[in-house]
Amino acid sequence: MDYTKCFKEVILKYPFIDPIVEFIRHNENMTYKVTEKGSEVTYLLRMHKPITINMQGVQNRREAIQAELEYLSAWSSHSELPVQIPVPNMNGELVTSIVIESEEVHCSVLKWIYGETMSKSDFTSEEMVSTLGKSIAYLHQFSRNFKHGSSFIRPEYGIEWVDNILTKLRAGEKMRIITAEEFQILEHAFSLVTGRMKGLSKSFETWGFIHADIHYSNLIRTSRGISFIDFGLSGFGYYAMDVAMGALFTKRELRDDLLSGYSSIISGKIDIAQLEDLMFLNISEYYAFLVSRKEKHMWIREHIPSLIELCKSLLKGGTVFYKINQVGLAN
Repeated sequence: MDYTKCFKEVILKYPFIDPIVEFIRHNENMTYKVTEKGSEVTYLLRMHKPITINMQGVQNRREAIQAELEYLSAWSSHSELPVQIPVPNMNGELVTSIVIESEEVHCSVLKWIYGETMSKSDFTSEEMVSTLGKSIAYLHQFSRNFKHGSSFIRPEYGIEWVDNILTKLRAGEKMRIITAEEFQILEHAFSLVTGRMKGLSKSFETWGFIHADIHYSNLIRTSRGISFIDFGLSGFGYYAMDVAMGALFTKRELRDDLLSGYSSIISGKIDIAQLEDLMFLNISEYYAFLVSRKEKHMWIREHIPSLIELCKSLLKGGTVFYKINQVGLAN
């Protein structure tokens, strides 16, 4: 597909004046920075076409993209921090669909958030980690009260999601990136975690709309605080999943500060065992994603032993929340 032709056609459907377009990256979406020439007015253009078929999902459907943008629009009217506000095209639509080479591609435009993309090194102080916990809690607090209709469709991060991760890892075994012995250990760990997840309730307090991709690269330090970007994988799941993701790039000795920050906004008991299971699943999901990328197979082979050790710890009933350090993932 000629993506250059693609984004040029999309640009024409928005009221941009002499825009300068810069390619950013291609991951779960293909993204471009669009700046009005002679001004600082900047936008983010997303073509909802993942880099591999392995990343294709509900989130790429037109109605799901529409739902994400509806959530962002609602969040922007409540948040005290900058939000990626959706920008309608010249027909007043939030989602723009075009056909290139007989393939329909959905696109969207968001207002750019000005600030500094954060890094792992930013989260080495009690204050910053606590602030992250509070930021996640404010988002969840809004989600608890967010009202949507029956047509609001987004991914769900429940049992089916877990099964899908294991299916992708099984493909890694067939490719011989993961050994039969390693996969057997993974299967046992997944069986344990799935069994525990089936026993969890989906209540107002525990389950709702989550970001589902909390990572330091999706956090922007602005003049008003930490803003979230990239809701492309957002959907319905346990609120604890976002907290678990935050813990993955936080030093283990500071994780209590993350929980304290969160609990200062949303009171209630935080289940450490559930956080550990979700941390494990999120690490596993990253490996599963890389299975479809041949250039990352060597990385998987080099790092899979650490994931297997994590499995063994879970299977033995060991506590990993205070033991596993910050996770270093491939770029």
